[in-house]
Amino acid sequence: MTELFILGELTGSPMHGYLLHTILNGIIGPTRKISWGVLYPLIHSLVADGLIEQVPDEQQEGVRQGRGKKKKMYRITEDGRRRFFQLMEEPIPYSPDYELHFYTKFSNFDMISRELQFLILHQYKDYLRFEIRHEEERVENVSKDEMMPDAERHYNLIWFRHRLDKLRFDEEWVLQLINNLRMEGIER
Repeated sequence: MTELFILGELTGSPMHGYLLHTILNGIIGPTRKISWGVLYPLIHSLVADGLIEQVPDEQQEGVRQGRGKKKKMYRITEDGRRRFFQLMEEPIPYSPDYELHFYTKFSNFDMISRELQFLILHQYKDYLRFEIRHEEERVENVSKDEMMPDAERHYNLIWFRHRLDKLRFDEEWVLQLINNLRMEGIER
């Protein structure tokens, strides 16, 4: 997901590693952070693989930052563009980071075909339906569990039903996006 994010951000224009770090941490939210110890090795790996390259920053030429270091500017290469589109086409594995990975793809929809947008939206819909089935099973199992104390059952059911409502809301949202995309195609 971080590789896709970096390549997607650099597809628009060159950026400093610091700006990539700031944007990525803004996206993943206030409770999770990407450390420099994770980001910079990935940037160096992308440079080594020829997917991005370090370029001079004309605005900072001759200007020292902080402790005398210049900020490093990176841009995507043609190999990096190919890798970006390959990552956009790959299905997202079901994991706790699925929604964040989906959001990274969704934020780059302006760079991909309508067909690929449909595919990604349908994959997200399928993921949501997988999660919905899981929550429905949990509600059913807890409802029938005679060994569970009543108070515990009560609060578990509140939580599981709440999660189910959120998932169904997201499912409606993605179905609306799919329908809007379909309607745009008809109008063209």
